[in-house]
Amino acid sequence: MSPGAALLLAALLLAHNLGDFTPLATERIRRAKAEGGPAGPIAAHAAVHAALVGLAVALVIGPPASILALAAGLELVTHFGIDMVRARLGIWVPALADMRSNPFWWTLGIDQLLHGLVLVGIAFLVLG
Repeated sequence: MSPGAALLLAALLLAHNLGDFTPLATERIRRAKAEGGPAGPIAAHAAVHAALVGLAVALVIGPPASILALAAGLELVTHFGIDMVRARLGIWVPALADMRSNPFWWTLGIDQLLHGLVLVGIAFLVLG
């Protein structure tokens, strides 16, 4: 892996962490994700992630606007989809929404793995 690719991946992972584990993930967003909706706060959360991905890619790579928009758009759609599915699964299978249960943590791990794989895909796309 080239130093530029490693830097991009690190920046994307930092962006993800900022979007999920700082005040950028508001109480309203956390509640919507825990309760399976409404979709609006989850979409806003995905938009925050898309903006952070766009910023990370722009700062590290500085690609053409079309590639930057594609990277941010992919993050928006996939982040919303992953988080919405996980939120809905928590309604359908209550153990998946219960932080005291092992299935909650397994599902959280899968959720984070999927987000990470999307970021690896975005890195491949922009480095292309």
